[in-house]
Amino acid sequence: MLMSTSFTVPIQAFFRRVENDKSFFNYYNIDVTEAMALASERAYGYLIESISQIVMNCSPDVDFTNYTVSTDTNGNDTGTFNFDLTNNEINLLAQLMYERYFNRDFVKLRAFRLQFSPSDLNVFSPANERRTFIDMYNKVKSESQSMLDNYASRDRLTNKLKSIDYSKYFDVNGD
Repeated sequence: MLMSTSFTVPIQAFFRRVENDKSFFNYYNIDVTEAMALASERAYGYLIESISQIVMNCSPDVDFTNYTVSTDTNGNDTGTFNFDLTNNEINLLAQLMYERYFNRDFVKLRAFRLQFSPSDLNVFSPANERRTFIDMYNKVKSESQSMLDNYASRDRLTNKLKSIDYSKYFDVNGD
């Protein structure tokens, strides 16, 4: 029996994290169906970036690039992992997607800061709001790194810490 997990699963977990951010789901002059399609398209991009982040930053027990991409009836890209994701993997992907989501605004903030002089910034955006956002973004990044480190150090199915087989590196008999 072939096991698989739809991309919809981590995308829905991500949506639950951003459900209070109305700007993510609301777009001007389009209906709810189109708005949800746009939100899903953005989330799909965050998911692909998050998969790359996992693969580049640790050696997972499964190949996260082992997925099949397809197109739904509305012409949107979707996909299926060709293995079952664990709850920890779903949460990790949702967290990394959340970080990617915040990263977009962080990049905009940096560009905004470069475009205006300090006196202009005081008129348009109070420093406390910028600092609060940067602190929040750094907290999200820290949580993501912590989850990634924790995931890399544990067996994906048992959640037990991985052990190092020192015999591969040293002769245990002292020879």
